[in-house]
Amino acid sequence: MKSMKRATPLSISKTLLIFILACIPCAVTLAQTTKDRRGMGKLRQKLEIADSMRLAMRRAADEGRLLQWGDSLLRTRLSRGEINEQRYEKLQARLRRVDRRLHQGDSLLAKSGGKVNFDTLYMARPQGRWVIKWRANLSGAELHASGVNSQTTFNGSARSAYRGTLSMAVAYRGIGLAAAINPAKLAGKSKDNEFNLNAYGNKFGVDVVLLSSETYSGTVETDAAKIQVGKGNIQQKALNVNAYYAFNGRRFSFPAAFSQSYKQLHSAGSWLIGLSFDGQHTNLAGTDLTYQEPVHIKLYELGIGMGYGYNFVLARHWLLHLSLLPTFDIYTHSHVMSGNQRVKMKYFFPSFIVTARSAALYTWRNKFTGLTFVMNSSSADNDNHLQIRRDKWRLRLFFGFRF
Repeated sequence: MKSMKRATPLSISKTLLIFILACIPCAVTLAQTTKDRRGMGKLRQKLEIADSMRLAMRRAADEGRLLQWGDSLLRTRLSRGEINEQRYEKLQARLRRVDRRLHQGDSLLAKSGGKVNFDTLYMARPQGRWVIKWRANLSGAELHASGVNSQTTFNGSARSAYRGTLSMAVAYRGIGLAAAINPAKLAGKSKDNEFNLNAYGNKFGVDVVLLSSETYSGTVETDAAKIQVGKGNIQQKALNVNAYYAFNGRRFSFPAAFSQSYKQLHSAGSWLIGLSFDGQHTNLAGTDLTYQEPVHIKLYELGIGMGYGYNFVLARHWLLHLSLLPTFDIYTHSHVMSGNQRVKMKYFFPSFIVTARSAALYTWRNKFTGLTFVMNSSSADNDNHLQIRRDKWRLRLFFGFRF
């Protein structure tokens, strides 16, 4: 029988070293896992605290004491001697009075939001009173003019600089406020101003766009030359208003696609009737084309028309929207001033204003994200005299959640 070798201290040390080296990765992984679990536990704890505060605020709002937490601040000021007892009682009475008014307003909003004037098989109101949204907007405008000037044909086109803004919106029971910033304007690189007001309802809705731009640039082509028009040579102030009425507002929802205050449960469409207004004042600095004389264009159009919109609901989470609403002018008031000469623009059919809208929305749990696109196009007169066409568009990317 062979005798067993006796383990030496050196071999035992090597074995222990190999064992320790093998355990180090496991220990590191275990420590990292424990750290991640602790981090997730802290995050979960913070979320639970935030949710408990939300529920407490909701109960306080339902009971008409939303601002009563401010009483503790008043008591602190009273104990420090910053206010006397009489001042404390006045401030507390004012706090209770404001709280009652807020409770009355909240009750009216709850009553209005609780009305079911739509088909519940096709639409629903999403859960949650509060909505917070982050939005990134990109917009632009184009101007086209063509016609005959002293038996010389011309064709011009110009485009304004793109305008990008970042905004945040907060809404409670459908009433909200939004704040936006324009990085280019803050940096002093843009002089354009744009104001958008959008109010979408299931039956009625309106888009209002007010634009002031000094960044148009483009070209003008004549029979003999091609002239470059730089920034600052064209200044424009324009107002565009588009209102709609949806005949099938009980099943088809514009807000589901554009404001997310409703949910479209099943696909539906609707015929639309619309009223549009487009007004613009455009100033062109003197160029070789205008014989060094500035040109002022004043254009007002009012149109009425009919279109169609449709919401596609795909795989429960996706919503796609497409709508087209052309309106034809029933009233125009336009003229062109060049020096002391005033030329009235004529009405030719079809003079129109077209509003096209599209949207893609994805929702999951209490969150949503999507993309919307709205474009307005108008055309007046014809190119045998002086045709003016203007395009205005806005692209919006957004993400939000409800609670």
